[in-house]
Amino acid sequence: MLAIGRFHVVASRGRPTASNAEPSRVDEVLVRTDGSTANETPEGVSSSVPATGDESAVTPFVGPPLPVADAASLGPPPRSVPGSVPGSPPGSPPESSTGAPAGLPTAKPAEPPNEAAVAPPVKPPVKPPIKPLSIKVPERIGRYRLGGRVGSGTCGVVHSATDEVLGREVAVKLSPIGEAHVSTGKVPGAQRAYQTEIVAAGRLTHPNIVTVHDAGQYEELNYLVMEIVNGRSLKEYGKGREQLATHRALAVVADCCLALDYSHAQGILHRDIKPANIMLADSGEVKLLDFGIAVGLSGEAGLTRQGPTLGTPNYMSPEQILGRELGPASDFYSLATVLFELLTGRQLFKAKKVKDLFRTVVHQSAPRLADVRPALPLELSDVLARALQKKPELRFQSGRAMRDALMPFVERFRIVEERPPAQQRFIRRLQRQSFFLSFSDVEIAQLLELVRVRSFVPGDVLLQPGNVERRLMILTDGLVRVSSNGDLLGVRGEGDCIGELGFINGAPETRETMALTPVSALEVTSESLSELPPKVHLHYYRFISEILAARLARDGRLQLDHVL
Repeated sequence: MLAIGRFHVVASRGRPTASNAEPSRVDEVLVRTDGSTANETPEGVSSSVPATGDESAVTPFVGPPLPVADAASLGPPPRSVPGSVPGSPPGSPPESSTGAPAGLPTAKPAEPPNEAAVAPPVKPPVKPPIKPLSIKVPERIGRYRLGGRVGSGTCGVVHSATDEVLGREVAVKLSPIGEAHVSTGKVPGAQRAYQTEIVAAGRLTHPNIVTVHDAGQYEELNYLVMEIVNGRSLKEYGKGREQLATHRALAVVADCCLALDYSHAQGILHRDIKPANIMLADSGEVKLLDFGIAVGLSGEAGLTRQGPTLGTPNYMSPEQILGRELGPASDFYSLATVLFELLTGRQLFKAKKVKDLFRTVVHQSAPRLADVRPALPLELSDVLARALQKKPELRFQSGRAMRDALMPFVERFRIVEERPPAQQRFIRRLQRQSFFLSFSDVEIAQLLELVRVRSFVPGDVLLQPGNVERRLMILTDGLVRVSSNGDLLGVRGEGDCIGELGFINGAPETRETMALTPVSALEVTSESLSELPPKVHLHYYRFISEILAARLARDGRLQLDHVL
């Protein structure tokens, strides 16, 4: 997949394009702030579904600002009064079958109304989505020799190109020249978006933001020259598709936090953070795309502070839906919805109608990550819950703060997910053994970083009486014989441990442990255990102490003074 600026491009392999595919989900249609879709719009309004094969990556509709006090319009629907006319004021007399108020004379006696036969209200015809724009593309624009089309949308088209001066491959986005404050059926806000991207490009230079090299006008066309990002947008992950590894999803969002911090410092609010606008390059870089509907955080950025209310429904913040003045916390809310989707494979909120979705976003608390993926740490769930607070002042106020809260989890999951598949399978096998039942895969991986794997053949002695080394053997395979003065005390197998007395107390070993079969074991020393993170170290130490207490109790020599 290729991404350039506002466009997210996939190679065409005969898949149906968005121009002839019917929307089937809330996030596949454009919305006005009253909750209606672009397909229901009056003259001069159109949808903007890019013909890229990614039919749900839509450009939000340009609509008038929603009144700040309009939250009540997203409340529960009003209850109807029996016998009243839908849409009439409360207390209005019911109409007769001729349409006149009941009790007034009519030209023809009315038949008794048959409530069971009342026809449903006639809906206005639905207009089909506007097809992608058809532009006559020149062979060259100045120093740029244009190649084949790599993407298109309602606002314009994208072509590969060669910069013949610098000798590099670029992408050129073309759109018709229009009026900045006029949306037509063919070009909804194209000129406004073009001008906004130019302003943003002039102020934003960051490794995690797509670079605009050049811009201008040629004959009847606007053009933007941009870097090409070879990779996939986050739209390709989650929501029933392939999911990124947890540590990778967290790291991508952490990079976006820094990009947004930089953008906000330059006085620019993105307003359209969503999976389709975040690119994961083949090189591993993260690129934030599409500043076409950005607004200024101050008048100094060259952008208005309060433009038309725009956004993609599933990723809009509550204050964005309500048309209120936005701050950095709005972008971080949208970024948190993206992270929730990457970690769970589902969108934060779902609804069949846009207005129902808006009502849910404004009034309903976000589901907790721990309820959807219980295996993930509660602390990570808390971080996400803070980023998804309804009130902006309760969220993270900077990208740095949000990134700092996420980064500890990146390392925790990385040590599991970057291991070879065979080692990951080994960790999953250990989780089923009695010693590790209460430990997460991350805690096991952290221990494996510090232990030594030992192998023994039948007859080898693992521990012998008098041994004063503070080391513990965790059996992962095979059987051992435990004896004292030649008397058999027991046989232990995978999931058991030996040497816990010396490990905790430093006391000499009193038993002999010999391999009965080929044996594999993890050798843990007290020094290596102390290198674990404090919480993980305490978890292991408590567990080993409990094993020792149980052993001493069985031996009739229970001593708890040294046990935590």
